[in-house]
Amino acid sequence: MTERTVLLVDADSKEGFPNLALMKLSAWYKKEGWEVDLIHGLPMAPPLHLYDKSYISVIFFQNKERALDYGLMLPNCEIGGSGYDLTKILPDEIEHIMPDYSLYDIDYSIGFTSRGCLRKCGFCVVPKKEGDIRDNAPITEFLAHDKVMLLDNNFLASPRGKQNLDFLIINDLKVNFNQGLDIRLVDTELATLLASTKYYSWNFKTRGLHFAFDDMRYENEVWQGIDLLENAGVNPKHLMFYVLIGYNTTEEQDLHRIYSLKDRGVKPFVMPYNQTKNRLTRFVNGRYYEFMKLEDYKY
Repeated sequence: MTERTVLLVDADSKEGFPNLALMKLSAWYKKEGWEVDLIHGLPMAPPLHLYDKSYISVIFFQNKERALDYGLMLPNCEIGGSGYDLTKILPDEIEHIMPDYSLYDIDYSIGFTSRGCLRKCGFCVVPKKEGDIRDNAPITEFLAHDKVMLLDNNFLASPRGKQNLDFLIINDLKVNFNQGLDIRLVDTELATLLASTKYYSWNFKTRGLHFAFDDMRYENEVWQGIDLLENAGVNPKHLMFYVLIGYNTTEEQDLHRIYSLKDRGVKPFVMPYNQTKNRLTRFVNGRYYEFMKLEDYKY
């Protein structure tokens, strides 16, 4: 009997960030005895091999039409991902399977302990995609390494957030809070727990905790949170704040946030609304702000 084969197409994941949904599909199909192939990007021509089933995962909306065109060339194809359909989810038996880490040959575990968010930010797709904050899975469900990347959209708001921090500490796990943490939720207890974790940036090579300073309305909570973290033992050099621009702030407010974070010894990282890069984005993310003023930046 000929072995059945499935093709997984990672349309647009950024380098270094594996596609979790495809890893779960791979694990499920391998468990069922299928052969699994993975390709990156959306080639102009269809694959030479005739597959029994195919999936395309699209992260960015601008790639939706190309994915649809490519899907027409594939047999029995399903398309999903936040760039295609915010409401489409994996069946429970696939959502809660141990991911196939060999698909991307990564040496860290990856998953969601919670889904959704308690915030309703107008610029964010999470409320539409996942709804309110809720528990999703214990870390043990996807834990296979001593490093773990957590994809929770608001980890600190998770119903089991403190228990999960305890688990990370007790088991001496290196952790990357990949989507950033909510500085408004940091209190003395959470600051102490975070300081006790082995927190790292996405590549697990440098220490790092990521937060966001998206709105001027919670500026005081940003400084209070930084104070609590520093008092708990977190070096400000380990902190990075995403700074949303081009949504509901002026350039003056953007520069105020950027330089105020710099003055606290904290790294800002600009996130332009709708990913529209501009001069300020390059000025900050290229770290030029460390030694010159914006008016002197001749990009």
